[in-house]
Amino acid sequence: MHYNGIIFDFNGTLFFDTDLHVQAWDQISFELTGKHLTKQDLLTKYWGLPNADLIHAITNHTLTDTECMEISRKKEALYRSIAKSDRNSVLAPGAIDFFTYLNQHNIPFTIATASIKENVDFYIHHFHLDQYMDTNTIVFDDGNYKSKYQMYQQAIQNIHNPSHTVIFEDSINGVLAANHTGSKVIAIQSDELKTRLEYIPNLGSTIHDFQNITHLLDNLSD
Repeated sequence: MHYNGIIFDFNGTLFFDTDLHVQAWDQISFELTGKHLTKQDLLTKYWGLPNADLIHAITNHTLTDTECMEISRKKEALYRSIAKSDRNSVLAPGAIDFFTYLNQHNIPFTIATASIKENVDFYIHHFHLDQYMDTNTIVFDDGNYKSKYQMYQQAIQNIHNPSHTVIFEDSINGVLAANHTGSKVIAIQSDELKTRLEYIPNLGSTIHDFQNITHLLDNLSD
């Protein structure tokens, strides 16, 4: 076994929710500008931007920061409403079995996500995460982190600094941040990463989901 700690990103990694965010942003965009926001435009122009920056971009900076903050809260509440009503809102294939395996083998794991507290609370309740992990170790956007790299550093500390950590990510910026921690990184093959994998150094592997993941991990090179 070449690992003794696991960190998961959440959105796009444990929960394939890109289309849910697209629906929410499209509705917000139409309310603000009278124009729809397509999935292609969102992924190619705005994906990965903080909510406030995205709102400024689609409104040509006509709103105040306070207004953007209120719209951001509205968007996230809309996203949670869509996710709650979507019968396909389940964790990625193989994730629950992997959680069970990690617990059976006493391998610590947690989540580091750029999501806000309200979303994390929703995930904990909706997916019953507290049945599988200590949710107090989850790192999220509480205003104390300047980068995903810092979030991953804190998450590693939260599971007591295992010497061999594996981080699962789906975004290019997240993968690069995880790389900087010195951890082994495994990428979920997202739309964003498909054409950029060759430019990512020290990538352990790429996967579609968590089915058969233990076999892959046991065969990772040091």
